Amino acid sequence: MCLAALALGPEAEVSGSRAITFLLKSQLGDGSWPAFRGDSEGSWTTALAVCTLNATGDFAAAREKATRWLNAERGREGNWLWRWKFKTVDRSVRFNPDKYGWSWSRDSASWVIPTAFSVIALKQFTACNRNAESEKRIRLGVEMLLDRACVAGGWNAGNSVVYGVPLRPHIEATAIALLALQDEE
Repeated sequence: MCLAALALGPEAEVSGSRAITFLLKSQLGDGSWPAFRGDSEGSWTTALAVCTLNATGDFAAAREKATRWLNAERGREGNWLWRWKFKTVDRSVRFNPDKYGWSWSRDSASWVIPTAFSVIALKQFTACNRNAESEKRIRLGVEMLLDRACVAGGWNAGNSVVYGVPLRPHIEATAIALLALQDEE
């Protein structure tokens, strides 16, 4: 729904469209959006919904609630126990667990696409009014993306090296990561 509203935005009056009405009615009480209709748990689609609302109209209350959720949400590595695990026990993947982003769904590890969309959403919404909390999450997300870049360049879904083998980049993950990093040094 979000991608359709974004695609039609320049050609149609999107702010009052069925897509936006559906999107606003689908927002959960905690400010997040579910991955699919009927789900009661927030997911990565929150960032995509914020990007859509950023581009199609004001909707400040919905975006503020979602931004609070995005600022609080973190991949599993955001928990001290999981950071310890990846630093001491689980060495099958190569990444710095202190640099975490956002996950596809609650209680899973950080992934490139949800992190890139979340960075974009926060940068868009806070462009003229950055606060310390959003700035910290943006910086962590950017650091995570840079840390997880593939050895040959680009990004894949999550990790650059698994069991000592460098993984190949994926076009979609690379494109979205580059959008998130376009104003970074």
